[in-house]
Amino acid sequence: MRHRSYLSTDPLSDLLDVLQVRCNLSGQLVAGGSWARRFSNLRAIKFCAAIKGASWYFVDGMPEPALFQAGDILVMNGRRSLSLASVPSMINGATTTPLARDNEGHYRLGRGRDFAMLSGLVRVDADWRTLLQSGLPPLIHISCNMQEAAPIAWLLQQLNMEMNSGNRPGRSVVTSGLAQLLFVQTLRAYLAQAPHGDEGWLKGFGDHRLAIALSCIHGDPARNWCLEELAKEAGMSRTSFAVRFRNMMGVPPSTYLTQWRMHLARREIRAGTSVSETAAKVGYASESAFRTAFKRMTDMAPGQYRKAGERAFEKLSAAP
Repeated sequence: MRHRSYLSTDPLSDLLDVLQVRCNLSGQLVAGGSWARRFSNLRAIKFCAAIKGASWYFVDGMPEPALFQAGDILVMNGRRSLSLASVPSMINGATTTPLARDNEGHYRLGRGRDFAMLSGLVRVDADWRTLLQSGLPPLIHISCNMQEAAPIAWLLQQLNMEMNSGNRPGRSVVTSGLAQLLFVQTLRAYLAQAPHGDEGWLKGFGDHRLAIALSCIHGDPARNWCLEELAKEAGMSRTSFAVRFRNMMGVPPSTYLTQWRMHLARREIRAGTSVSETAAKVGYASESAFRTAFKRMTDMAPGQYRKAGERAFEKLSAAP
């Protein structure tokens, strides 16, 4: 019988908690007539939510432009450029000309108000950005017609109301919280139908059998999980589980366990936890073995890593 505490662990929530993901709205874009725009803010993880009308979008690597209509969500992992246009034929001519704001504070493209969307950024500390980017595919498109899109429609309605209701008390906190929920609900909808061929290991979180094994690892990271144990929890043969895990997550189960331990260790070290206590928390009986594993992943000893974090915080605090 599987241990209940492992099954109650939510790997996606664990991941977002460790990454300390924060979502902020950048603003609202309104467009009409004939228009096209290329958004090349690479490295930043972005999301766009259509709230009125429709446009066409293209991300580098797609075979052809696709429709982006009210209620749809796009999430880009920051490694390919996004182009939007009123018609597909204008995609190739899209430019990165700076956007102007109108009297309502909205970004404008073309003439009229045929199309409107909300855009935002998913902010992650520099230490974690690469991890999240590698987990996400270059593009996630959640259609308003998907069964999982119902909560997204409600969140978009609330966000649109907040963005267009003046400076109500607590507006920035509410919009930030709604944007955070919008991103998480988008990930949920993606995991419910993520194609196995997609890039990024996050899709493994939506695989029922792997999710059980991941819950075991996340629920008790200090335990020395072996391949046989995890395969048994997942209800699979040892070989089938090993192949499935590597294909979905990009690494063997043992490597994922070590990486997850080190992610937790980085958080503990930055929080001021001693090296010996951190080592014990993540399953290392030997402090020297922990130091070796930590340096292999971060290229820094635990003490150096803590000091680097303190310097970064001091620099941020001293900024005007």
